[in-house]
Amino acid sequence: MINLSKLFFRPPTLQGLSLKPFLASLPLEGLKTGVDNVRCDVHLSDGLHKTAHNFVLLFLAKHTRAEEILNLDKSVSLSDEKEQFKRLSTEVLIDAVNKAKLRDQPVINTLAQVAVIKLLLKEIRDSYDNLLDIYGNAVREYQIASELEKAISMKNQLSNLTQQKNILLCAISREIFQSLSEIYHQGLNEIIRSNFGDEAIIPDDVFLNPLLFAENPSDNVFMIEEYDILIEYREEDPDKYQALKDTVSKAFSEINDKDGAKSDETFREKVNEWIGSVDNVDILFNHFQTLHLMQQLKKKKGDKKQIKAMKEEAVAQEKRLDFFYKKFRQEGFMQRIAALYEMRLFYSEYCPPLVPQVIVQYMIVPSSRKAVRQRLKRLRGFYGKTLSSEKLDMAAMRYKKIGNRVKKAYLIRFLKAFFRYHHDFQCAEMLRNVINTINLVTEEKIIRLSKANNTLYEFLLNQEQDFEEKPIIRHVIIKADVRGSTDITHRMIERKLNPASYFSLNLFDPITKILGVYDASKVFVEGDAIILSVFEHEETPEGWYSVARACGLAMKMRSIVQQYNTRNQEYQLPIIEIGIGISFKDGAPLFLFDGSNRIMISSAINLADRLSGCSSAVRKKSELGKGHFNLYVFQTLSEEEMSKTADDLFLRYNVNGIELNPSGFKKLAQEIAMKSISATTATLGTSERNTFYVGKFPTVHGQYQSLVIREAPVPQINPDTFEIIKITHRNYYEVCTNPKICEQVMNTLK
Repeated sequence: MINLSKLFFRPPTLQGLSLKPFLASLPLEGLKTGVDNVRCDVHLSDGLHKTAHNFVLLFLAKHTRAEEILNLDKSVSLSDEKEQFKRLSTEVLIDAVNKAKLRDQPVINTLAQVAVIKLLLKEIRDSYDNLLDIYGNAVREYQIASELEKAISMKNQLSNLTQQKNILLCAISREIFQSLSEIYHQGLNEIIRSNFGDEAIIPDDVFLNPLLFAENPSDNVFMIEEYDILIEYREEDPDKYQALKDTVSKAFSEINDKDGAKSDETFREKVNEWIGSVDNVDILFNHFQTLHLMQQLKKKKGDKKQIKAMKEEAVAQEKRLDFFYKKFRQEGFMQRIAALYEMRLFYSEYCPPLVPQVIVQYMIVPSSRKAVRQRLKRLRGFYGKTLSSEKLDMAAMRYKKIGNRVKKAYLIRFLKAFFRYHHDFQCAEMLRNVINTINLVTEEKIIRLSKANNTLYEFLLNQEQDFEEKPIIRHVIIKADVRGSTDITHRMIERKLNPASYFSLNLFDPITKILGVYDASKVFVEGDAIILSVFEHEETPEGWYSVARACGLAMKMRSIVQQYNTRNQEYQLPIIEIGIGISFKDGAPLFLFDGSNRIMISSAINLADRLSGCSSAVRKKSELGKGHFNLYVFQTLSEEEMSKTADDLFLRYNVNGIELNPSGFKKLAQEIAMKSISATTATLGTSERNTFYVGKFPTVHGQYQSLVIREAPVPQINPDTFEIIKITHRNYYEVCTNPKICEQVMNTLK
């Protein structure tokens, strides 16, 4: 006999869904434990400690109106203190970035960020508790002095502050941590990202987390107002967090089993990650939304295939919702969910003296109503307002009439609230565990002991650090070579023009003006060339961008030349073509002195000279000048001949190009985080694989500049015919300056 239900009913499925995972993670592995052999010792700037304390006090006064009893200086404004806090926090956290880079341990940067979060949470709680103590002491002093009226007034204020502690702590914490968020979004995240990549950014929702702020996260009113949900923690409560989580996980597992997939530990971990993303609720269940969007598309006479797909999606969503609805009803949750949202608009009229759970019970359990009515009558005079049960009775009547469609809409609303709560719960638990691994040390004795044992992590302001000139440990040479300078000079002299002032105004002077932006200095200048250097010093990681800044400086030099060429063409003056070479050397250069003149000696100078050059034979190949790039490198010797020497024996086409040596590229990848994309182009009639790398670096002044680096293979060619013999294993690197290519690459990688 044919089973018709099997023909016309398909069970819900998870197949084909792109659910977003969320996993709370903030690892601090690889750090040294401090003097207690358990936690990491962190010494945050004393200046930041003081400013954070003052900042918190001002917010506390703002929300509690306790300026007078706190005896605050009225001349200090909250806005000024906020800017001071943001400035000092930024300085301390940049110090952390530099120290993480110095030790090649990005986790040190994370440690500092969590330490600042711990400092703020502690200051907020301690300041609030201290305020309660101040009020308590004031009550006792007025009682001893027999000033009963003032004692009663203070006692009432103390009572209000105690009752509202949960709400006020959340409000104060939210504003203070919003200021911390502003610090990150106003430049600090960019610094962290450029050094350590996106994974080093702590998302806002980790520390802008209500569950982190609340004194009592299980408080009914807090749960309703903050999360639109009621969750209990006592074992006897039916809607406790773990029971709800188990019900959701079980429903997912059963659907997974129906899909024919094996339900195992890996799937349960996936479910835990799915529950942490609120967007998944609409993807899984919200057929109401999908049908609404489908109707809108129909009205606009949209694509029929898209309308059909949306209809199928809505059917699948409704099946999953029906399945979850059945599971929640079986577990006894649906009654409480429906009652929660029915009493949501008016519950505050009864709380206090009641708690929201009592109102929910009143609506779904008739036998509980008599005791609640009697309690309201007893407390009517105490609360000074009418506490009639009329609205409760009306809500109970409405609750009885709720249809399945409304209940399912309530279930979607509840699941969104639960998923958001689960997300925040996971973040808060993770962050508390990490915070507990940090010991904020303030005692000089502990600081000295931890420092002596090389276990102290210090993050300080500039004026709190002991600065001294550090030795050079690495350097970069930039060589810019003017093409055809002899010919330009000759033609200008024939026209009775001054070539010296021409080169000075169009090349040397404008380049000199920008050297400070990139922390560069002149090594040597002659008629047709300029040699510059960028140094890195020991224990100064804030300046360890030598290759990135050299590349940025070279791009700016190229831009300056192009800008002056445009003007010179208008006046029929010669245009300047240059080739730039950038050579990195891991080590300090040597110096000798000719009188007071310091002369640098470095093999990087010789290599930069080669990189900036352009072979006259290669330049005659007109097709190279029509290509997409300004730099091409060729090998003419065999592999055997190349292996016998360390010299740079390549042929180059470098006309307005910038070449970076391979060790320089390797160093650049250590300086900044870069994304990559591959593409194929044609060179001398042959396809060539190119990989483009994109990243950002900070100039000395703190502005960020983008870099696009092209990595291409060096082809071996016949030196007589220029035919490509093969593509070698060697690569060369061009700093791209073509605006169209740079824009296209950066847009692709967004």
